[in-house]
Amino acid sequence: MLSMDEIKVIVQTAHKRGKRVSAHVSRSSHLAMAIRGEVDDVAHMVIDSLPDSLVTRMIEKNIYWVPTLELWKGVSHMFGLDWDVRAKDNLRRFVQAGGEVALGTDYAGYVTPFELGMPLPEMQLMLEAGMTAMQTIIAGTRHAADVCGLESELGTIEAGKIADIVVVKDNPLESIQSLLAVQMVIHNGEVVWNEGDY
Repeated sequence: MLSMDEIKVIVQTAHKRGKRVSAHVSRSSHLAMAIRGEVDDVAHMVIDSLPDSLVTRMIEKNIYWVPTLELWKGVSHMFGLDWDVRAKDNLRRFVQAGGEVALGTDYAGYVTPFELGMPLPEMQLMLEAGMTAMQTIIAGTRHAADVCGLESELGTIEAGKIADIVVVKDNPLESIQSLLAVQMVIHNGEVVWNEGDY
């Protein structure tokens, strides 16, 4: 573990250079250090008891949470743990309190298997944790772009941004599985794939 002084120096140095800082946590004690260190986002939902006070501080400081529930599900399955259940409960409480979530997995970060392509398993777990379909989609678009420092280029459909759009057959707000029924892909404003062409 880094010391609190080391964390603060890392964050201050990064912020002076216009860089964001992400802290990887697994316990509430780690989260408390990340918050005190003024990080911009935290990766991995904590799998122990999450105090309300830390939830409040995360929200007050506008710190995004990238919960990586698919990771905790895989680890729990491998080792017979209930960390996935704890993580979902903690995410539920964070979102209910008004916390902002960004979608991300821990793909290639650990030995558990992850699905390639659309991160539907992570999105489904977010729904199981009480997030709405719209919150989940925003977590994977606008909030993910913010966490990556690409909010001026990606994440929303606005003039001046890269026009990357996926057109799906049905309404993903009614069924998140609809995101797999891709009808058209537009990259940088150009249609690069259209189901009607095949």
